[in-house]
Amino acid sequence: MGHKVKQSLMSSRIDFFYYAFRNILLVSIPLLIASSIVLSHLSFHSSATGSGTDQIQFSLSSSCTLSSVVDEAHTKEINNGTYHSDVGKTTITTLCNDGNGYSVYAAGYSNNEDGNTKLINAEHPEYSIDTGLATSGLISNWAMKLNNIPDDPSPTPAVIEPAYNDTYGLVPQYWTKVAGRASGTTDMDEGSSFTTTYAIYTTSNQHAGTYNGQVKYVLTHPSIQPYVYYMQEVDKWKNMIALEESVQAIDMRDGKKYWVTKLKDGNIWMTQNLDLDIGGTNTAPLNSNNTDISTTASGSGIYSAGYTEKDGVWTWNPVSTAITSNYYISNTSVKPSAWPTNDDYTTPYSAEGGDTYYYTSNTADNDTRYNSLQACKNAGHTEDECKRYFAGNYYNWSAAIASNNSTNIGGTVGEIASNSICPKGWRLPNASQTDNVNNEFGRMLYQAEITAKVSAGNDSVGYATGGFNKLRSDPYHFVRSGYISGGTLNNPGVFGRYWSSTVSSSTYAYRLGFNSTVIYPARNVSRYNGQSVRCVAR
Repeated sequence: MGHKVKQSLMSSRIDFFYYAFRNILLVSIPLLIASSIVLSHLSFHSSATGSGTDQIQFSLSSSCTLSSVVDEAHTKEINNGTYHSDVGKTTITTLCNDGNGYSVYAAGYSNNEDGNTKLINAEHPEYSIDTGLATSGLISNWAMKLNNIPDDPSPTPAVIEPAYNDTYGLVPQYWTKVAGRASGTTDMDEGSSFTTTYAIYTTSNQHAGTYNGQVKYVLTHPSIQPYVYYMQEVDKWKNMIALEESVQAIDMRDGKKYWVTKLKDGNIWMTQNLDLDIGGTNTAPLNSNNTDISTTASGSGIYSAGYTEKDGVWTWNPVSTAITSNYYISNTSVKPSAWPTNDDYTTPYSAEGGDTYYYTSNTADNDTRYNSLQACKNAGHTEDECKRYFAGNYYNWSAAIASNNSTNIGGTVGEIASNSICPKGWRLPNASQTDNVNNEFGRMLYQAEITAKVSAGNDSVGYATGGFNKLRSDPYHFVRSGYISGGTLNNPGVFGRYWSSTVSSSTYAYRLGFNSTVIYPARNVSRYNGQSVRCVAR
């Protein structure tokens, strides 16, 4: 018999909200009934004439709530290689007298992160279990289902969506409707009730431990759904973001989430480092539907190699042997596998920075380096604080501009690469030592009063008073995650370096670079260096 895996499936978090404009409000749904009485055509035996309007407004409040009772805890000790269904039971009750009815949405909420569907092993997160439906095979997985209560006396049962109606379905990564009603609850003493339960399968070699997950349920008006920001749909929501407001947006290519912020220069920037694994098994193909790939520039010039077209969609096919995903950079003496130690500009390279966080101390001292999220949290920081300073991936310039051969982009100073590894609707920032209009890094820093001027050739522009601390604080959160040169990670916690889209010579490109004393919005650097990437919305 295999060793036992204690499976603590979830404690369901239950919320309800009404969505108005862009805001999520924990309130009931108001209905306004307005009427007016116009007083007119009144005759008097007098020389005086006139008219008046009497405005009347009624407010009819709606009572809509969602509550839950855990009837059987979603906890079970199981043996490896076995499948278990109907694990635990929670009864969810909805009450709503709004004649429009309501909708119930669900999404994974592990580690208190919207969209996280994993069952997480806190001691060994690399063995966490993904959502799935298999009852045997090579992959451990879990799933959920909903059931109306057969003997429920309620005359108004909820309608369960087919994917979850007495059948197991995938725990949704994004907000997904799971139940609802097209009309109000007729009996406000009983309401509508349904149950949630879960299934789990573990392979024969699943790592022992306790696994925890959550699913979040929300009650909404049927005309709306919980809003999800997608990186690739930035045009739909960029005008909704207020100055210096931050939201989390999902990259459709791999489901990872990033903080993005409208900064003082008026542009929306990623305020977290890009963490896309080029060629990774969990990454969708990079094409003009999801990536910053032009359908007019692709297939010619610098993009003549490695691009294919089908039905008007261009796909970048990076040289697979050059990809170094899932690599954990543990210290500066270890070289990322296959990363070039000489001036190789022809091949895109990407190194996974690992679960590493360079937490800022808001001083000139080196940033504190944590090699796991838990270690960062154990030091007294919140999860969101730690994730702001995530190392992300390191890319050479070929990878950053989505090219299999960046030598084909010439030595014309100021030439801008048309494609990038950024999500669709985003791009690499431009940089210039002489043209402030195209020096987006420089203007962003200057408008934020981080630097004393926009550009200074190949020299440091100098920090404004308090600029160094601003650069690494909310809402900017630039990370001193080091850079790869000669195949080695250099100066982690000391230097921060970020690629631009702009050529500086036949073998160099511009980048933003900084440490505690100097900051360069546009400085030359060899294209084979591995550096961080942040994108700006188009």
